[in-house]
Amino acid sequence: MKKLAATVVLIAVGLVAPAQASKPDRPAKPAKPAKAAKGKCATRSVGFNAAGTLLTSTLTMVEPGRYSGTISVHVTRANHGAPKGEQTFTLTNARMRFHVGVDAAAPAVGSRVKLSGKISKLNRKCPAGGSVPTVTVKKVNVQPAEIAGAGDASEVDAE
Repeated sequence: MKKLAATVVLIAVGLVAPAQASKPDRPAKPAKPAKAAKGKCATRSVGFNAAGTLLTSTLTMVEPGRYSGTISVHVTRANHGAPKGEQTFTLTNARMRFHVGVDAAAPAVGSRVKLSGKISKLNRKCPAGGSVPTVTVKKVNVQPAEIAGAGDASEVDAE
C-alpha cells in the first residue's frame, strides 16, 4: 500500500509540476508596415446613360459604325450625375446606330438620341479641389422624332 501511495504521489507531482512551469517568452510580433493610401479621393469612372433630342451634329465616319465629331443634345434624362439640359458632347470613335428613317449623313433636328459612356467622379466625402468631371461618350443611338398622334390607336366599329 505504501508503494501504491508513493507511486500515486509521484504521478500527481509529475502531472502538476509541468502545468505550473512558466512558459518561455515569445518574441514580440513585428510591427505592421504602414499601408499606403488607396486613393480614396482619386477620380473613378462610372457608367452613365442619357436621353434627349438632337439639336445639331457634325459627324465624320471613322470606320463603319464608328463616328467622330460633336453632337449637341437637349438632355432630358440622365443618371449618375451626367449633365442635363443643352449639352455638346465630343465623340471620338464612338459607336453610332442610326435607326430606320434617320439619315446618317445629316440626322434631323428633333431626332431622339440615347447616349451611354463614362463620367469621371470623386467620392462624396472628398473635396472638389478643382476636379472637373469629364464625360466620354462610347455609344449613341439615333431614332427618328416621334410624330404627334402616332402612338394613338383609334378603333373603328365595323358595324
